[in-house]
Amino acid sequence: VGRVLGGSPGGERCLYTRKKKKPPSTMVVGVKRTDPEEFGTRSSRRLRRTSNMVPARIQDSSGVSTYCSLDIGVLNKVQKSRSRYNTIMQVKLDEDEPFPALIRKIQIEPVSDRIQHVNLVRYNPEVGIEVDIPVLWINEEKSPGVKKGGVVNQVLQKVRVVCRSTDIPKTIEVDIAGMDVGDRKWLTELSLPENMEVAPLPHYDNCPALTIGRTRVSMLEERKQREAAAAEAGDGKKKK
Repeated sequence: VGRVLGGSPGGERCLYTRKKKKPPSTMVVGVKRTDPEEFGTRSSRRLRRTSNMVPARIQDSSGVSTYCSLDIGVLNKVQKSRSRYNTIMQVKLDEDEPFPALIRKIQIEPVSDRIQHVNLVRYNPEVGIEVDIPVLWINEEKSPGVKKGGVVNQVLQKVRVVCRSTDIPKTIEVDIAGMDVGDRKWLTELSLPENMEVAPLPHYDNCPALTIGRTRVSMLEERKQREAAAAEAGDGKKKK
C-alpha cells in the first residue's frame, strides 16, 4: 500500500511501498502450564532470562485464567504483523486438545523492545467475538485530492468489529478513489463483509475513519498566489 509523504500541485509525489511477510491467519502454538504461585515478577524475569519463553495468561468466557508460557519466537512473528490482534491461535496446553484463542494484549519493554507478557482470550467458534481489524486505504492514485497535493490522514488505525472466528479478515480496505481535499470517510461508510458489524462505540455513534487534508506546502503556495494577485491589483490601481 503506497502512502503519500508529500507533494505539491504540479509536482512529483513521494510514495513508498511497504511489503511485509504476513503470518498465517491460523497457527498452532504449544504452551506449557505454569503454577500461578510461580507467576510473580521474579519468576517471570527468570523465565525470560533463562529460556526462550514468555509468561502468558489465557482467560476463558467465564473469567477463569490459566497461567502458562509461550515460545517467544512464535510471538515475535505475530507481533510484527498488522493482524496480530486478529490472528487465530490454536493453543495446545500440555496434553489437552487444542482450542482457539486470540491475543488481547502484548506487553513490550520500551527499551529493549522485547515481549514481556501476553494476554490471550479463549472463545467459542460458534459465537460472535469482538476483534480489532487494521484499516488500509487503496487507490490513492485515483484520488483527485491526492493529485492536487493533498495528504491522506488516517484517523482510525484499526476498527473493532463483531463477527465469527471463521469470518475474521486480515484488513479492512478503504477505497479513496474520487475523494477530494476536505472529504471524509466515516466509520459507518466503511464496506464490511457479510456477517460482520462495527462494535458499539463507547462515547459516540460515528467518527471519521479517514480524511484528505491539505499539505503545508500547498497552503503556502496558495497564500503566495493570493498575495501576488493582490499586489498586481494594487499596482494596477496606482497606475490608473
